[in-house]
Amino acid sequence: MQRTTQRICTLVLVLGLCLAGLLPAATAQAQTSASWQVFYYPNTSWQGSPAYFQNAGSVAFNWGSDTSPGPGMPSQNWTARLVSTVFFYAGIYRFQLQADDDIALYIDNALYADTRGANQPGKTIVIDIPLTQGNHYLDIEYRQFTGPAYLFVSWTYAKGDSGQPPPPAPPSSTPSQLFPPPPSLVTDYGDYTSCAQQQIHQKNCFRSNGAWDAPNMGSIETEPQILRWQRCTPDQFASVQLYTNQPAQNAKCSKTQAGWFPA
Repeated sequence: MQRTTQRICTLVLVLGLCLAGLLPAATAQAQTSASWQVFYYPNTSWQGSPAYFQNAGSVAFNWGSDTSPGPGMPSQNWTARLVSTVFFYAGIYRFQLQADDDIALYIDNALYADTRGANQPGKTIVIDIPLTQGNHYLDIEYRQFTGPAYLFVSWTYAKGDSGQPPPPAPPSSTPSQLFPPPPSLVTDYGDYTSCAQQQIHQKNCFRSNGAWDAPNMGSIETEPQILRWQRCTPDQFASVQLYTNQPAQNAKCSKTQAGWFPA
């Protein structure tokens, strides 16, 4: 889906200082509390099914230098997408972003910052963004080529109509909350307990039972990652609640029998 690019306020680029072999000083202030879903792709274009998934409480990552970010991922030339729904009071918020190599920030599908293709690894981006009161959908796209890999995103309240800081955001669960994995999950095609607990793609736990062998593995690798881990009938379609605070949706059971993903 094409997103509408909006330019709001002033975009300030500040040179990030980095000591060789060390994590650069993160100019971004402490991350506002949020629940993030992080999807990792084994390519530089965010294409296909994620190879690895994790939940995070903040956008503050240092993956190291030419190091794989997780199981099933290469150490170079990969991408990640981080999404969250966050409550804001009305006002202007100062966002600070720092990444090596590329980063793009979308809020409610509008593009506010983008260094993709600009050859600006390590730059710090500061941008003031006015937001209305309510929940806003944040989407961060990150790309790593080679060398150091790090990503920091945070925001602070700048000002509002009253000139006073807003009250704390009310407690709320975000649409990205996954069900906790079962303590044990074994099917005819392997033990999926570790995949469920680590929230990684089901292909990492697949074991042939004699009915399928190596040539059939491709059909599992192309499946979307399981979101709701529980035994089910392979290739079955059903209305399943995939997130703890969202209604049921059309889902399909994995060929591994280990759970459901969006159909």
